[in-house]
Amino acid sequence: MNRIVFFWIKTAIAVILLGLMLYIVRPASIWSALRSARYETVAIALALMPLNILLQEIKWRYLVKLVYPKAGFSDTLGSLLGGMTFGIVTPGRLGEYGRGLFIRHGKPLNLVGLIVIDKFYNLGCTVAFGLPALMTLPWATELISGKLFVSMIFLLGSIDLVLLYFALDPKPVRSLIYALQIMFPKGDRIAQLSHGLDRFSAPQARTVLALTLAHYLVFLAQYFALISSFFGVDFITSSRGAAAVLFAKSALPIAIADLGVDQLVSVQFFGQFGASSEAAFNASILLFAMNVLLPALAGLFFIGRLRIGKNKAESWN
Repeated sequence: MNRIVFFWIKTAIAVILLGLMLYIVRPASIWSALRSARYETVAIALALMPLNILLQEIKWRYLVKLVYPKAGFSDTLGSLLGGMTFGIVTPGRLGEYGRGLFIRHGKPLNLVGLIVIDKFYNLGCTVAFGLPALMTLPWATELISGKLFVSMIFLLGSIDLVLLYFALDPKPVRSLIYALQIMFPKGDRIAQLSHGLDRFSAPQARTVLALTLAHYLVFLAQYFALISSFFGVDFITSSRGAAAVLFAKSALPIAIADLGVDQLVSVQFFGQFGASSEAAFNASILLFAMNVLLPALAGLFFIGRLRIGKNKAESWN
């Protein structure tokens, strides 16, 4: 399918979903909820935004330095924010895989492999916490009971243990990639993708896992601050809802920047705890503005670093 057509289809999905949300949640109600918000908790969520970005940058810089030890803070911050700029216009934020184009003197294929590692830990954390959270929402507990509930707990525990094993020990994944490198004719490309894995062992894996968990906790804290600005809720309940929302929208990358999907899921899930549609919508859209829109706009300042033309073509070799 033509890329331009594909892009506009995804954009249309985002617009339709947002339109559906605005039909369900009246704009007047949203504005009324915003005016009655507790602005001190909104300010707390906003104050956590730099920490959110900083933790992502620290993790990304740690990974990049495995291949390019001289990479500095400005390189990796520009790469991270530039990737967010690309990511905001692509479903599932696939554009973030273009981070490597912002790193000077680096080969994008090598950096794509590092981005895969970064995304794996983010996704693993999302699944490990989000799937159990989804299964413990009120509507799910009503459907699942008795032996089925025990079976589900066992299955979720097994999934989390497998994810933890791969997160702490990258050897099996590395061995698989090396085997693919031998089997396929273009093994040199696979070798470039796996270049970062050569230096990624158990100690590095533990560091990346710790940084990923810290970033995830900041995300949960931001969501709690925002949802509690509009609706009285405790941190555990808020974390269950937020983890389930993040998992659901990650499993449904059908709209540009997840717009519409995020808000629709937030309304449905937090509604299970008695939150109004306006409260859930406002919390979700404010979090999108803080963690996605503002960093993506900041990334525009780094577009000048984007390598194009001959240099770009050579960098992929």
